Amino acid sequence: MADSSDVLLDLWKDQRAQMRQLENQRATLTNIVILVVAAGLGLTTQRGLGPSMLVVTFPMALLGLYGALACMKYRERHALHDAQALSIRKRLNDLYPSLAIDSEWADTYLRQQARFPKLYRLRLYALWVALHLGVVSLGVVLSVWSLL
Repeated sequence: MADSSDVLLDLWKDQRAQMRQLENQRATLTNIVILVVAAGLGLTTQRGLGPSMLVVTFPMALLGLYGALACMKYRERHALHDAQALSIRKRLNDLYPSLAIDSEWADTYLRQQARFPKLYRLRLYALWVALHLGVVSLGVVLSVWSLL
C-alpha cells in the first residue's frame, strides 16, 4: 500500500495536469479565434466594407467577447487547481520539513521577481484577455465603419 506522501504526490501531479489541460484548452480556443478573425479580415479586405459585411464583423466582435470571457474562466479554474496544489505541497512540506520545499519555492519566486520586477507583476491571463478584447474592438470598429 502507498504511503501518504505517494498519495499526496499523485494528487499534486493531478492538479498540475489539470492546470496544463486548462492552458492547452485556452491556447486552442485562442488559435481558433485568431484563425476565424483572420479569415473574416481576409473576406472584408476582398469584398470591401459595407452593410453586407456586418454578417462578418459583428460576429467577430462576439467571438472576441466569448474568448475574453472564456480566458477569464480558464484563469479562475487555474487558480482553483493552483490553490489545491499549494495546499497539497504544504502537506508534503509538513511531512518532510528537512526538504524545505516551501522555503525553496519562496526563494525561487523572490529571485524571479528581482530579475523581472515589471514583468513579474504582469499577469499572463491579462494578456490573453487583452488580445481577445482587441478582437472585440476590431469587430466593433469594422461594424461601425461598415455602416458609414
